[in-house]
Amino acid sequence: MTATAFGALLIILAGALARRVGLLSRDDGPALVRIVVYLALPPLIFLILVRAELHTALLLVPVAAYLIHGILVAFAYGSARVARLDRPRTGALIVAIAVGNTGFFGIPLIVASGDGFSLPAAVMYDALATGVITWTSTVIISSAFGVEGHARVSWRDVVRLLWLPPNIALAAGIAVNLMGVSELPAAIERPLELASAAVLPLVMIYAGLLVDFRGLGAIWREVGYITVARLGLAALVGLAVAVALGIEGDALNTVVIMAGMPVAMMSLVIGSSRGLPSDMLAGAVVVTTLLATITLPIIRSLVL
Repeated sequence: MTATAFGALLIILAGALARRVGLLSRDDGPALVRIVVYLALPPLIFLILVRAELHTALLLVPVAAYLIHGILVAFAYGSARVARLDRPRTGALIVAIAVGNTGFFGIPLIVASGDGFSLPAAVMYDALATGVITWTSTVIISSAFGVEGHARVSWRDVVRLLWLPPNIALAAGIAVNLMGVSELPAAIERPLELASAAVLPLVMIYAGLLVDFRGLGAIWREVGYITVARLGLAALVGLAVAVALGIEGDALNTVVIMAGMPVAMMSLVIGSSRGLPSDMLAGAVVVTTLLATITLPIIRSLVL
């Protein structure tokens, strides 16, 4: 994972350089996201699940993810009360600390990192937990603490989430696996492999487009606290929860690593759209994404 994380860091910096010299702009970011969501990530998820040895113990992984989220929400809310933050900054602290970037960052990083992890567990963690949390808990918290001042979730968005290509790929991959198909014809498998290989570099380039340290001086305390909690405390919580649930082996390693992922980019998108401070959320996304390339290999060395 160290080599993969270092490579990811270099691609992030390349993306930042491309924006700096005018080759790309932040306006190109949404296009990169759409390419990942609709064209690259679904083949990756499908191949992982077709090739996986599925077992019932994997169902404990999303349970662990929900427990980790609940613990981190309580911790962040308590921290905000102690620090006497206003409501918008309280909401930003909660959604930043409690939700990690397990899809765009976690799955491709684990896939590229080799042995020691369970790829099906990573998919289960993201698709069956983080994805649902994003469109329920994150929306509710952002609405309750933002300018709207009340909790509100759009169930239309939740239903739409179920029909996103990565979730369709999840269902299709499990179905094909259960039918006993472990090897796909080369004419099908190879194009899927080529498309899935684009996930990590595209996501890292997108992260590079977000890099901007201007304005961090005014919010360094909040961003620093979020960084320690998201990259350090969250991984410890993940370890404790996984052990308590009896999760072992590669699945345990995967839960811990997924718990320690950087701040979810959707927390910035949803939070800022509902009145949470975008400077605080954007700063947390950028700083944790960069530093995760250092902390995740350290976490891996401790759990493996």
